[in-house]
Amino acid sequence: MSALILALFAVGAATAQAEPRFCAPKQPARDYGFSRLPPLRTVPWDGQLPFARPNVNIYGSSPNEVLDRRGSVGYGFSEENFSGTVRLDWTVTMQMWLLGRGGKPLGEVDSETLQIGELDAAEQPHVSVETLGRRGFYRADIKFFDKTGVRLGAYSSYAKVARSFWKARLLLDRRSYRPGQRVFSRAANLGTRTMTFGEDFAVQRWDEGHWAKAPELTPDGWLLWLGAAGPGSPGLCNSTQLLADTAPGWYRIVKPVTELVPRGRDRLHRLVAPFRVAAAT
Repeated sequence: MSALILALFAVGAATAQAEPRFCAPKQPARDYGFSRLPPLRTVPWDGQLPFARPNVNIYGSSPNEVLDRRGSVGYGFSEENFSGTVRLDWTVTMQMWLLGRGGKPLGEVDSETLQIGELDAAEQPHVSVETLGRRGFYRADIKFFDKTGVRLGAYSSYAKVARSFWKARLLLDRRSYRPGQRVFSRAANLGTRTMTFGEDFAVQRWDEGHWAKAPELTPDGWLLWLGAAGPGSPGLCNSTQLLADTAPGWYRIVKPVTELVPRGRDRLHRLVAPFRVAAAT
């Protein structure tokens, strides 16, 4: 459910440089009920398995994967031994379980076995298992064995198949500011469809009964990257600097984001977050 940067090129800058706590939340934007399930031993976040050499990495699904239809949970393996391949001789097994009340397994719904002899950076093997189309919670188990059958390690992760819906919000680090302060904002994906976004946004002010552009507060250059946030994930922070002579009143951030819809019917949305600028003291 983490945010992902897909592309990076050149130009200006409005992404927060020194990110406050608001820009690096420790909790997901939405829990989807995972916190009510029994805790699991999950794959190490840095991809370093304790029984593997330091130049061997595992990557793949998040510990709590949210799907809006039947889907898969899986992992890939890579190596950074630039002098050649790495010999593993592993047997890797995965199982997918449909869960009932309290996280109790009701039955196995999929399984797969992967043999990894030599690991080559140019050919990254992958193992995965699928859920059913049935809504509810699932658990994926991955186990590692050496060539003699001794188990090296075991990890698990949850997945949830939920109804497909769109919900997103634009959050601010506070609701009221004073001239000269910096305004931090970030989009949050609260639905089950993926959200994409860039760095661009606009600032508007309430002026005589309507919203008008505030070009002095809108950056005039953007980094040309494309980010994506899965279900429950926060987007990246944006920021804008209020001027010392910014007039008191109501303002708002307008942020374009895209809802990824199956069969290429993606929809553009404009998220809005109002804030107040108080009089300078």
